[in-house]
Amino acid sequence: MGLIWLKKPVLWHSSRVPSGYDYDAMTDEQKLLIVTRWHDWYTADWDYGQTTLAFFCAAILASAIINRFAWFRARSAISENGKAGPRFVDKLTAAFRYTGARQFHLRATNWYAPPLAAILGVAGMLVFITGVISSRFHFLMLAVRPFYWPSEEMGHSPPIATRAGWISIAIMPFMIAFATKVNFIGLLTGTSHEKLQVFHRWSALFMWVTSLVHTFPFIINDIMMGEMVSSYKTSPWYWTGVAALVPQTYLIALSWGIFRNPYYEIFKKLHFIASGIFMAALFIHVNFRLTSWDYFWATAAIYAVAWLARVVRTLYITGLGLPATIESAGPALIKLTVRAPARLSWTPGQHVFVRVLGLGVHTLTSHPFTVSSLRASGAAELVLRVHGGLTRALAARVAAAPAGWATRVVLDGPYGGLHVPLAAYERVYLLAGGTGATFTLPLFADLAEKLKAGGIACQRVEFVIAVPDSDTYEWMEPTVTAAAAQLPLAAVGVRVHFTRVEAAKGSDASVDVVHERPVLADIVREAHASASKVAIIACGPDAFLYDVRNAVAEAQLVIADGFGRCKDLFLHTETYRPSYMEKF
Repeated sequence: MGLIWLKKPVLWHSSRVPSGYDYDAMTDEQKLLIVTRWHDWYTADWDYGQTTLAFFCAAILASAIINRFAWFRARSAISENGKAGPRFVDKLTAAFRYTGARQFHLRATNWYAPPLAAILGVAGMLVFITGVISSRFHFLMLAVRPFYWPSEEMGHSPPIATRAGWISIAIMPFMIAFATKVNFIGLLTGTSHEKLQVFHRWSALFMWVTSLVHTFPFIINDIMMGEMVSSYKTSPWYWTGVAALVPQTYLIALSWGIFRNPYYEIFKKLHFIASGIFMAALFIHVNFRLTSWDYFWATAAIYAVAWLARVVRTLYITGLGLPATIESAGPALIKLTVRAPARLSWTPGQHVFVRVLGLGVHTLTSHPFTVSSLRASGAAELVLRVHGGLTRALAARVAAAPAGWATRVVLDGPYGGLHVPLAAYERVYLLAGGTGATFTLPLFADLAEKLKAGGIACQRVEFVIAVPDSDTYEWMEPTVTAAAAQLPLAAVGVRVHFTRVEAAKGSDASVDVVHERPVLADIVREAHASASKVAIIACGPDAFLYDVRNAVAEAQLVIADGFGRCKDLFLHTETYRPSYMEKF
């Protein structure tokens, strides 16, 4: 078996001068074939690697353009122009937004699929990577023939293996770019890092599939030539390829939710270790062939800059820790209050990753929580539902110190939030399920202040909260009633749905209390009929968001068909359940 070293001398790129061919043993057609575009081994990185690169860049650019269009549209007033129904641009926007809202639920496994737009994006990746065939383009993995050379003299690298290898390595920088918390793709597309995780996971899967397609044709080819044993013993390409493929397979297999979710902290650490082994083995395996190492430099730059930005910002904002108090906020709820220095700033709806110092082994972990207070309060308040791990350990500390436990925390962030101004919409509906109120509550308080000051397009805000009982509502009640009290009844509406039958305790007169679950589809239809420009913001568990999403999708079809009063229906959703694969 070969030794672990790189071919000497180590170069930035290998030569493009063809060598090793026995031209005398080839036919004229074979000589022409090996230098034809999409078949030439010495230009395969340009043909397949750069084509894959261009595809991802074009998709990101298109998403960025759509994001900027949404940004400008949110800030522009809807002009009636004497028309009863939506204009063409309204219909087109609604059609696009339908794909962003529509969601599917597989009841057999209780799996909630990503929105249709994400499914279409992943399907587009699959179609492009496996093969694109049209009158002008004949390229990528399965679209070019032959898969194997008809003659040994044409080379020992099967064409399908060559192209799959370059497609695989070209996916790598984007796979990492989709995963980082300081996310450059997110900055361009207006998408928070956690919502890009679906593309990180699927691009990683496609990279693994193309790696398999790269690997097995070599094995088949060498077995057919009777060279398998000697090649494995003497060529470093085989064992370095295996050394990369094994951890890559582990990364793909153990990243499925059934394995990942129950023991996420262990998974995360092993994920980093396996990723390091994979990258190191793959780096040696490609051995600066043509421009292969360029993709490693790009990947390293993306990850290093994102990581460095996080570290520098965290040290600048929180140093070695900010003073914090942790106390009970109700049944299975705890509130973390952090004294916010002037250099820590956030907007309503953003979240931070929290590392609690002095909590034993949990000090080594960080977890995302939404900031439920406004910056003007001078403190960052985070309300946490007790599950396991960190939150269970915090609940134990709070139980031992009823007056509150004082500690220090390190904050990484803020991240996420909204990329369009809610104040630009005539009506805003905020829908909260359970502790999803941590996301919508600061948005409500912020809108109430802006409505009171005047000078904005928003005329009314509706806040719908669904919680199990009044004890769960207690922590947010002061903020809700104080914000609602600033406004006349014509400008605000608050509905609190207690999903468990009980007597309401001390509800304010400005708040409507209902003892049943909200019918979310009816609320969405109410919102759709209320004004020409409406924003719906929802945060809650999967089932809650599923109902909201599909009701909004139906309303978008109504707009696309040219009916109804509403011409601009904006939807933004967040989930409060733990999200995974988001801590890179």
